[in-house]
Amino acid sequence: MPQLDTFFGYAESHRVTICVAAGALVAVIAWADAYLPIEMSFGFLYLIPIVLAAACLSSLQIVLVSSFCSFLRELYDPGRGPAVSTSRLIAAGAGFAMAGFFVTGLNQRRRLLQKHVNELEAEVRLRQDAESQVRVLVETSPLAILTLNQGGRIVLANESARELLEFGERPLQGVDVAPYLPILQRMLNRQERGNMRTNVECTAHRSSGEILLANVWVSTYETSAGPGLAAVIWDASENLRDRETTKLDSMLATSRVLIGAISHEIRNLAAAASACYGKLPPPRGMDRATEHEALGSLIGALERVATSGLRLASQRETAVADLGTILDEARIVIEPLLRDAGFTVTWNIEDGLPLVQCDQQSLLQVFVNLARNVVEHAADGPEQNAKISAVTENRKVLVRFRDSGPGVARPEELFQQFQAGAQSYGLGLYISRAILRSYGGDLRYEPAEMGACFLVELWPVEKSVG
Repeated sequence: MPQLDTFFGYAESHRVTICVAAGALVAVIAWADAYLPIEMSFGFLYLIPIVLAAACLSSLQIVLVSSFCSFLRELYDPGRGPAVSTSRLIAAGAGFAMAGFFVTGLNQRRRLLQKHVNELEAEVRLRQDAESQVRVLVETSPLAILTLNQGGRIVLANESARELLEFGERPLQGVDVAPYLPILQRMLNRQERGNMRTNVECTAHRSSGEILLANVWVSTYETSAGPGLAAVIWDASENLRDRETTKLDSMLATSRVLIGAISHEIRNLAAAASACYGKLPPPRGMDRATEHEALGSLIGALERVATSGLRLASQRETAVADLGTILDEARIVIEPLLRDAGFTVTWNIEDGLPLVQCDQQSLLQVFVNLARNVVEHAADGPEQNAKISAVTENRKVLVRFRDSGPGVARPEELFQQFQAGAQSYGLGLYISRAILRSYGGDLRYEPAEMGACFLVELWPVEKSVG
């Protein structure tokens, strides 16, 4: 009833006008009953102003107006007796009031319906806004996003998904995902039910047949048509190539350091052997002369091997590392390692640490090795505390690893390789110091009242030496 709704809306916004019009109608009806020479009562017409005004009156006001109209009807009714009938007054008033309450009920129902409609419209607008934002997010995302139906066919795919699978302008909707990401089909058809959220690393295929490494975030959900699956896909192929290249470069750099350190020791031994060889008396006899010459050739070969190793170790590229970033990465790796061993870890890192001369992966290896050394040698201490600090002092950047263990009994043997009873043949600290020295830094042991302290010295780039 749009006309009735329009009237109710007008009545609520123009209460004074409606009340004045209703009052005028009551006056007209009362005048007609009192002065028109017609033997008929117009009292039933009081329903009109009551119905008209009920939309903007309260319940008490409706009762008062109905009672007043009932009194006027009884007062000017041509057919009434010599006295006012109370029963007629009550009956007429009740009838007028019921008509007013009926209109009030209709108006109240209209308000509730209007409120419900407004709420629905607001929800629809919010849902449309949310869908629009999600659609923009999906379409502009650099990650490939797919949704699958129960049959493993693509329902939704953004532009990044088309680029990842090399579909060009061809639509992905309705395409079977199994030839491209078979793991999604298997996860969708798994036996156990219930929603699943996980991350997997798998191989995928482009439409051209090219293989790529994909990191996939998967979630399943239930719909009225059956289970569905949503997948966010990242092409990790370039990251894999960079990671493996970085690992290879780091391994080669560490190998050069190790070769250089061992070559240095071999050269020292070869030099000592050469000095002893020079002091040997001249051999007697042909056999002795041959053995003497062979020994000299062997010593010379050792010297050449050592020289070649030192030359290889000296061929390194200049490396610059962000110490703050490395310490953040080290914290991710080291802190769980120490806490799992029962240590309380305290970090005291100075703000604004400069870039330093070192390879990032090699320096991270040094920090991890020092943390493992803390776990190995300080786990039996009276307390299990570890403190890692980094400050800038005397034009150098100093990183300290302190523990609350029993300390070091023979510090002079710390950096010697092939120690008896040491893990990895005692090469950890030896290689760590060799790595740092290859970049102009150093690794030293600092005496402490309690526990052990290893000091990593690094040169900032802006204070380069040599």
